[in-house]
Amino acid sequence: MKKLVILLTVLYSWMYASAEEYTLDGIQQLAHVNYPAIRQFELIDRIADFSLANASSAWAPQISLSGQATYQSDVVSFPESMTDVFSMLGVDISGLHKDQYKLALNIEQTLWDGGYTKSRKEAVLAEKEVSSKSVEVELYALADKVNQLYFGILVLDEQLRLNDLASGILEDNRKIIRSYIDNGLAGPSDLAKVEAELIANSQQRTRICCSRKAYIQVLSVMTGRELSEEDTFIRPEPVLYSGGPQNNRPELQLYDAMALSIEADRTAVKSMLMPRFSLFAQGLYGYPGRNMFEDMMEYRWRPNFYVGVRFQWNISAFYTKRNTERRLDASVRQVELQRETFLYGKRIEQVRLNADIEQMRKILEDDDRLINIRTSIREASESQLRNGTLLISDLLRDINDEHRARIDKSIHELEYLKKLYEMKYTLNY
Repeated sequence: MKKLVILLTVLYSWMYASAEEYTLDGIQQLAHVNYPAIRQFELIDRIADFSLANASSAWAPQISLSGQATYQSDVVSFPESMTDVFSMLGVDISGLHKDQYKLALNIEQTLWDGGYTKSRKEAVLAEKEVSSKSVEVELYALADKVNQLYFGILVLDEQLRLNDLASGILEDNRKIIRSYIDNGLAGPSDLAKVEAELIANSQQRTRICCSRKAYIQVLSVMTGRELSEEDTFIRPEPVLYSGGPQNNRPELQLYDAMALSIEADRTAVKSMLMPRFSLFAQGLYGYPGRNMFEDMMEYRWRPNFYVGVRFQWNISAFYTKRNTERRLDASVRQVELQRETFLYGKRIEQVRLNADIEQMRKILEDDDRLINIRTSIREASESQLRNGTLLISDLLRDINDEHRARIDKSIHELEYLKKLYEMKYTLNY
């Protein structure tokens, strides 16, 4: 028997030693790191790096190799009268062959592109910022889901504590009633009423434990950590809003990034209206070459090359300039309307939360008074029961009233705390 007691003691100590304590901030960090969307940041950076490298390659020499072989129905030649003259002079001009071949190596180096490459890089960085802020908005929304689960567990923990408290009171009264039965002051039906309340209290505890287990399982999936029912979830400290602008929400930063992205597109449109200058060189090898007269006299593949400066100006870009600018102006206005709508909704939510917080403060002021009254009534009923002047049903009613008052206070405290954190989430202070 002694060995069994030692074994049970060791197992009990090991079980609670392995249990961990968690705070709301700690759970938020675990959920943040475990959320699949966070891995998008690395992909966004890599995509942006590739796009920037592609944009920068516009300043590298552009090299292309091409070739062709053709057969023509007719070729350039001298008139027959001229060939006769050349023949009398002893010069044989056979003319160009109808089968012709060309292999060309083209090299072009941009000198000035009107700022197009620079605008492309700015557009890539702006798009990267929009993508990153979109992920941050998604991650921020995760915090609200974690808050709901965490405070749900805290409420259930408090209900368990009060359930155990009510169970202890009922157990004490059951012992008293048993002694009354032994002394002939109470009957079996009185004991049955208390035992029925104990069973109902036990059933309530089972429901609370099952709900708590489900909350913890969901939180385990969100954090990527195997949370245990023995783990302790610490109640966070109240966070009060001290006023100030609500400029920390990631949605507002997303709208800023979207506006900058539109401006980057506007810069790119302007750069497409500018002329472009480049150096170019082309090396040729084939038949006929550039000296066509010589190739008429002798069939031979020849190398040729030429270099120069190229000027290009896409005038047709002006056709769509006005409509493109109107589209960008409409996009800017759309982003501003999204920002205004978001701030409008947050202002309404802030007013609602302020009202809820003030309401909970007033309710909490009366909770302690109500509990004191309910406790004194229950203690008086127990005294009357001992004196034989009160029915068991009346005592059980008073016990339930006190238990409900304590539950209400605990729930009100957690609701108040939850509202404070909802305000913190709404304004991100």
